[in-house]
Amino acid sequence: MTTHHRQFGRAGFGITALGAAAASLVLAAPQASAWVGNLGVAGTDHKVGCSYKLTASVEVDRLTSVKFTDNGVDIPGSPVSPSLLSGTVSITWKPTTAGQHKLEARQLLISDSITVTVGAAGSTGSASCGGGLADLFPSLSAG
Repeated sequence: MTTHHRQFGRAGFGITALGAAAASLVLAAPQASAWVGNLGVAGTDHKVGCSYKLTASVEVDRLTSVKFTDNGVDIPGSPVSPSLLSGTVSITWKPTTAGQHKLEARQLLISDSITVTVGAAGSTGSASCGGGLADLFPSLSAG
C-alpha cells in the first residue's frame, strides 16, 4: 500500500508541475504573441474587388485552426488549419466594400488585427488590381 501511495504521489506531483507549466505558458502567451500574430496583408492601395493574401504567423500552436475575419465577418475559406511544417497560415481576402476594414486572425483566445483602408473599385475593372501588363512593363502604366 505504501508503494502505491508513492507512485500516486509522484504522478500527482508530475500533474501539478505540468499544470503549473501550462498555466505560466498561457499567461505569458498574449504578451509574447506566441500563438497567432504578425498579421499582414499583401499589396498597397487596396481596392474593392481585388484579391489580397493575408498571412499570420503561428509560432506555438500548429494544431488549432486560425479564423480570419473582416470587420467581424468570417472571410470565405476561414478557418484555416496551419501546416505542421510552416510557421505561417494564409488566406485570400477580397474586400467587397470601400472604407476601413479591421482584419483579424484568431486562434483560440489569442488574436492579432490590423486596419486597412480599401478604396473604391477602379474604372478599369480587374486591371486596376495590378498583376496586368503594367506590372510587367512599367512604361505602360499611366503617370
